[in-house]
Amino acid sequence: MPAPTFLEFPDRKTASAAAADRLARALERQLDSGGPASLVVSGGGTPVECLRFLSGTELDWPRVTVLPSDERWVPADHADSNEAMIRQQLLTGAAGAAHWLPFYRPGLDPATAATAIGEEILALPRPFGAVLLGMGEDGHFASLFPDYDGLESALDPDSDVYCVPVQTLGSPHPRISLTLAALVDSVAIQLLFFGAAKRRVFDSALNGSGNFPVAALLSQDRTPVTAIWAP
Repeated sequence: MPAPTFLEFPDRKTASAAAADRLARALERQLDSGGPASLVVSGGGTPVECLRFLSGTELDWPRVTVLPSDERWVPADHADSNEAMIRQQLLTGAAGAAHWLPFYRPGLDPATAATAIGEEILALPRPFGAVLLGMGEDGHFASLFPDYDGLESALDPDSDVYCVPVQTLGSPHPRISLTLAALVDSVAIQLLFFGAAKRRVFDSALNGSGNFPVAALLSQDRTPVTAIWAP
């Protein structure tokens, strides 16, 4: 597997549009093969514009299942919910016909929900047709943070665990996250990130310096990664 492809754009809008186009084309290829398609998208602020662009793409959305890469353990109407953001930015108009796989499950604790979600993922069309991830300034992706005590196993690409509960001192909410093994069970991964600080983290992780979780994503040899960056 070659090193990650790095694409640099002059501004965030252009980068977001490019990421959306790559995601759409990947989904089209999976749909054109005759089966349903699956799309994993990250939460947070970085993907908002990309998801808006993707929402306007003409796809056979009723044949697409969308799921988050991770979720804070809060109801869907909470301000910190990734589901709320994804519904508002992506699952509108024609894209609203896509199937949504929620991670927050009322009445369950995160550990029980993670087990249930992992089983549901095994029933989805796989490999995932398209994956969109972001990256934090601490080098985390999804909710795989440097101080997560289960990080080593969650970054094992050979693991048979696809979804884990995450609790860290730096997060005000418990979380649920896909593991690296789940994310690389995909055709291709787009890593979208902005700003000089994150560029430095990316370069360090790519070169093997520092102790950043994203280094495991960049060094795995299962699935091609395209890094998309703008200042």
